[in-house]
Amino acid sequence: MTDPNDGYAVSKSEPDDAPSTAPNSSDQAVSANRTPFLRRAALSAGAGILIIGVIQYFAPDFDYQFAFLGCFGVGVISLLLTLYFLQRAAHRAGRTWLVPVSTLAIAIVFISLVKVRTMSGEMIPQLGWRFSTREVPELQTSPAAPIAPDASNNVAASGNDPNNANGAAEPNRPSGEIATGTHANTEDATPSSETLVVEWGQFLGNNRNGVISDRAFAIPKSASEVETIWNIGIGGGWSSFAVAGDIAVTLEQREDRECVTAYRVSDGELLWMVDHEATHTHPLGGVGPRSTPAIDQNRVYAQGATGMVWCLDLVTGRVIWETDLLKTAGWDQTESEVAVTWGRSGSPLLVDGLCVLPFGGNADASQRSLIAFDAESGEIRWTAGEDQISYASPQLMTLAGVRQIVSVNEQTITGHLIETGEQIWETDWFGQSSGGANCASAIDAGKDRFLIGKGYGGGSALIEVLQSPSTDGFVAEDVWRSNRVMKTKFNHAVVRDGVAYALSNGALQAVDIDSGDRLWEQSRRSRSGQGQVILAGDTLIVQEEMGDVLLVDATPDEYRELLRIDALQHKTWNVPSLAGNILLVRNSVQAMALRLPRE
Repeated sequence: MTDPNDGYAVSKSEPDDAPSTAPNSSDQAVSANRTPFLRRAALSAGAGILIIGVIQYFAPDFDYQFAFLGCFGVGVISLLLTLYFLQRAAHRAGRTWLVPVSTLAIAIVFISLVKVRTMSGEMIPQLGWRFSTREVPELQTSPAAPIAPDASNNVAASGNDPNNANGAAEPNRPSGEIATGTHANTEDATPSSETLVVEWGQFLGNNRNGVISDRAFAIPKSASEVETIWNIGIGGGWSSFAVAGDIAVTLEQREDRECVTAYRVSDGELLWMVDHEATHTHPLGGVGPRSTPAIDQNRVYAQGATGMVWCLDLVTGRVIWETDLLKTAGWDQTESEVAVTWGRSGSPLLVDGLCVLPFGGNADASQRSLIAFDAESGEIRWTAGEDQISYASPQLMTLAGVRQIVSVNEQTITGHLIETGEQIWETDWFGQSSGGANCASAIDAGKDRFLIGKGYGGGSALIEVLQSPSTDGFVAEDVWRSNRVMKTKFNHAVVRDGVAYALSNGALQAVDIDSGDRLWEQSRRSRSGQGQVILAGDTLIVQEEMGDVLLVDATPDEYRELLRIDALQHKTWNVPSLAGNILLVRNSVQAMALRLPRE
């Protein structure tokens, strides 16, 4: 048999516009050609998301800054690969324009709507809507009128007492005449004859440990019970307030001028300003001074970020003496900032008639860790220590029965005799002042012991200083050292009843001092960031990095937030200052005085 169709072409009559039931061979080819690239794009995106998820999972136990940098690198690589494979797929489909045009359109829309407000202390961009505004009060440029002489000993009677909510007179809180003029280096300014009561007289308070033993305020039931006494604009920098009487002193940057400024606590009025031409700035660290003034016997001691040191009259701002640490060390600012990149941050330590500061110097300098000035005259009394300076401030402690100065340096911690500066012990504490720096000072943690912490993937240690059994000297030994707790980057631990509290890797944490065991930690969702912590009695005051203030119960049992106060509106690395029931907070653009209810 033969096939009737063999050798013949069979045709059927069909309309020209009838839909085809067979797939088009060209469409099949295009789909087949682009499918592998779409799969690779999906694989690149999925792999990137997976790796970022793994990095973020371990971030709380490691370091959020390093985690973010790792995620950023992985994200960029994953995105570029994904776009590349999508572009190859689009090209095979004959739509070469699709990926670049879509990417550009998305980027334009995003940039048009969103802006980077600031970079956090973990180098994470903080985003906001481009057209939203955050009001910043204007800077005061002219000092306020002097306090009337007849009111100088009774500021409360005129409503100028910041700690007197009821307006009752407190004659033991005197104030003096205030000099006028924007630069208070005047010879005719008369210092106050009465010593003002020092409320919060230096970095981390009167005891230089961030702790006030008795809480002078009641815990508000709501934020509405917290009164904003004033809200003012302020120059750049990460300095805090030192407070005596009705005067609060800080440092700030105003354009190209580095300034020491004094404000009236009761109303926020600028009282005096002493300045000089100098600027420290860094793209990541910001602009302006970093240290906090110290007040003693109606004198203010302050160090700018570029090494200028002042001794000023507290009431008038008159310059008593000043000196330039860079010139003393034989440095210029460029050389200094290559080695100490983030700006000089050491706050003056006043002890036994001395004003002690981190010194610094080039690699050939034999004594560069510390310098001590005669507090009265400004003459150099001694220099000491071979290690380069860090960003920590010197501390006064009694260890192994000896009153001494403890200095956290670039790569070591050292102990020095007060009178001569002689170094009597040393222990290693690695850092890099041009990179992953030591910022936290040593904090007294019991008999012969101190606690030290570090960020940048670091951790903490409890160190004990003892007399050496084999020599007449001293030895510093670790009680414990851990990279899992108290990773205090910019802040310091505060200690109460054998428990240390601090922002560790951006989360408030409680740690048993003797063992180094973590007792509790703020949840990841409510992390306070690289802010600051102080302690008033049984209550932690937490200055969150993005401006809010928290009151937290200082208990080893659990994290218990008592109150949240909507305060500053910008990034804040400054330590808050507490004068009675008045809380002073500031950052690089804004300063506020908050009155808490009296206890």
